[in-house]
Amino acid sequence: MKARTSFTIDADVVAKLDSIVDNIYYRSKSEAVEDILRKYFEKQNTAIVLCGGEFTIDGTEYYRPLVKVGESTVIERIISNLRINNFRNIMISGKTELLKQIFSILKNGEGYGVDIKYVDDNNLKGSAKALERVKQYVGSTTLFVTGDAIFDIDLRDMLKFHVQHNSPASMAIYVPADTSFPTKDRVVLKGSKILSYEKLQEPVNSKLIPTSIFLLDQDVFKYIPPGDLGWSIKTDLLPLLAKDGLLFGYMYNGSWLSIKTREDLERAKKLMESRNA
Repeated sequence: MKARTSFTIDADVVAKLDSIVDNIYYRSKSEAVEDILRKYFEKQNTAIVLCGGEFTIDGTEYYRPLVKVGESTVIERIISNLRINNFRNIMISGKTELLKQIFSILKNGEGYGVDIKYVDDNNLKGSAKALERVKQYVGSTTLFVTGDAIFDIDLRDMLKFHVQHNSPASMAIYVPADTSFPTKDRVVLKGSKILSYEKLQEPVNSKLIPTSIFLLDQDVFKYIPPGDLGWSIKTDLLPLLAKDGLLFGYMYNGSWLSIKTREDLERAKKLMESRNA
């Protein structure tokens, strides 16, 4: 269905529109504008926000994406970050009850300048199987982030890095100012290539903090076995990609914090306060 609208644009833009109306590709300025706008929106980058599992703050019933850090919830901060970095086609994956509560805040994303769809991951065994469920929505390159993190990474620059390295998988590696940052994820790098990735039983302090921010191409899905079995991104998928030399690390300064505990939430609040000071 067509809708009539009107707007004012510069005369030189109108002249350029006139020049491409040739009765072959475009028969009118309206047709040209519609096609150009459609192609523009199709080029908006796609991001999938993973909110699977129980996804609550440890020891509470509060869902991590819904807790407030400052004036906004975690999920609102993530959506804002994605929009600023031109990731405006967004899917949120999680359990039905959590998705209902997220929808009550974000709706279809129109008020946030994005387009949001919701995909339930009920009865799935592991985060990598959640990737498999959204496979149909994945284009040449898709951003995956978890719905419990505060970050200020330049995602457009990370996308450029990913394309330059011509590999199906890139992970953001946070480089804190000191080694007091605890992590249960260990990476070994040679240049930008991740030689190995390991999930640890106990946290260690490190200057290389693997985040839950990934750029993945369609090729990664062949590393996720079919069927009803448990398969995790960090425990199963990433070690295999690293072993085959297909995982690269995009290192950045700034901030990143995954909110899993009450202590994490307090740290996130202090981080936001220091930014606004």
